[in-house]
Formats: sequence, structure tokens, C-alpha cells
Amino acid sequence: MTSSLVKIGEPAGATPSSSRVAAVIDIGTSSIRMAIAQIDASGVVSRLETLSQAVSLGRDTFTRGSIDAKTTEQCVSILRSYRAHLREFEITNPEEVRVVATSAVREAANRLSFLSRIYVATGFRIHAIDEAEVNRITYSGVQPLLVSEPRFANGCALITEVGGGSTQVLVAQAGDVSFAHTYRLGSLRL
Repeated sequence: MTSSLVKIGEPAGATPSSSRVAAVIDIGTSSIRMAIAQIDASGVVSRLETLSQAVSLGRDTFTRGSIDAKTTEQCVSILRSYRAHLREFEITNPEEVRVVATSAVREAANRLSFLSRIYVATGFRIHAIDEAEVNRITYSGVQPLLVSEPRFANGCALITEVGGGSTQVLVAQAGDVSFAHTYRLGSLRL
């Protein structure tokens, strides 16, 4: 499987003293993505750069039950390159980077050895987020739309996010979540 690097954004540059730069890395079922953003004093987020590289974590976990050593080393290589990008933006404090992993890592039988290998090789401490946290993040992503549209703010909305390894279904009534469930059904798992 070949990986391609997708880069969107501006080159690293000086940021005003009233803002900070931070990053999020998502280790997903079929890719590892990183977003670097500038956050101003009022909390407004401006994306500076986005990177994405394909990986076969889901294929390994969903067919074999564990992450292959070759796939682990591919992840190490990708994350080392992301670490270099973070240095370009002068992001060196671990508090400025959040690294999360979803179902492919969470369900792997060798999850702990994978997480340890990544930490030793890159210094990234990965949080394998649970299904409830994925639902919370999904809701946070659509919540501004729910609030801004009267038909959603006062009515009922079905929110579905289909990922590579799982599908989240949420029902929002008058802006509050009344039902949330994660199904182990995703585009790659099929």
C-alpha cells in the first residue's frame, strides 16, 4: 500500500504573542492525520497546516486481531515526520499536542506494545479514546450547526458518522443528546 502526503496550509511563521500554536494527531483506521492550528487569546482557531498519510491499522486489527510489526514501523515513520513538522512550528511542549487513536488501535490485541513502541520511538503519548469520547467529539463537531439552525435547535436531529472501524449514531433533541451508540460497523471493517 502506498502512502501519500496531503499538505494544506501556510508555511510556519511568527505568531502574535497573544496566541499559541497547538496540534492534534488522529491515528485512525486507515490514516494518520495531523492538524496544526493557531489559537488566539479569544479562543478563535485558525488552521495552519493539515497532514494525512494512509496506514493499514484497520486492515491488520479487523482481519488478524493485532497490528503487524511492519504497520507499526510505518506508523513510527509517519509520526517521526510529524514530529519534524511540529518542530518547524516550534511546538515542543507535550501539552501543546494531543494524540488520539480510535477503534483499530483500541481493539488490537497488541495495543499496549503498539503504544509503547510509538512512545519510545517518537515521544508521543497516545490516548486510545473510548466510544463515549468519540461520541462526545462527534457531537462537539456538529453542535454549532445544531444551535445555529432553528429547525435543529428546537427539533430532533439524527447525527451519523461512519468511520473506517465504527459508526456513531446520536440523536439530539432541542440541542441535547438523548441517544448515543457506537456500532462496530465501518467502511473498512465491512
